[in-house]
Amino acid sequence: MISFLIKYKKIILIITLAFFLGSIVYLGANAYSRSGGAQIAAKVGSQSISYRQLYRVTDERASLLRNQGLEVDEQILSFLRQQMLAALISEEVLNQAAHQAGLAVADYEIAYDISHSPLFNQGGHVNKVAYENAIRRTYHMTPAEFEEQLRRGKLSNRFRQVLYAYYKLTPAEIKHSYQEQHGSLKDFDQNKRDFAEQLLDTKMGTAQQAFFDQFNQNVTIKTFLQD
Repeated sequence: MISFLIKYKKIILIITLAFFLGSIVYLGANAYSRSGGAQIAAKVGSQSISYRQLYRVTDERASLLRNQGLEVDEQILSFLRQQMLAALISEEVLNQAAHQAGLAVADYEIAYDISHSPLFNQGGHVNKVAYENAIRRTYHMTPAEFEEQLRRGKLSNRFRQVLYAYYKLTPAEIKHSYQEQHGSLKDFDQNKRDFAEQLLDTKMGTAQQAFFDQFNQNVTIKTFLQD
């Protein structure tokens, strides 16, 4: 793990899409069979991302927007598809990077999450038949597909947590950067929290493109989305 982080210390970051990756596991379905569900929207190395996956998460995001009273027309749907495809690619990159770093999610962790989810726990235990029916009805997935998506989401989050810890700012770094940017430490204590958040965003944002460049040297990322 340490050697992996050292190797990528100047380039690791793909977490600007974290807002989506952290919740992708529980996105609902309303899945279509558009494009037959078999066509490929993107490839990360040898791993494919299907249009079925893409439309499932896009439809869920569109439903969330509609529930907030927003009109979702075809132009917005096209934009959402692009954003969700980028998120799916990001999740796949995170998973591959996590495997390279030796990270894993054990079966018991998946079982624990399912058994403690209010969606599936009835009276203190999970009814297998009710669980399987709920997965198919709510997410339009098989239980195996759902559990794999749950595992992938947990693994990508685990890798992001490692990266967050690795790129943690030191107090000295925050103070030095503030002084360089403002010419003095005036009002530093009052502005420290907001400044630190901005500094971390900048630090990670700078690393993002370099991460993709480095990753692409060994793993080709291809997209086939036509909108």
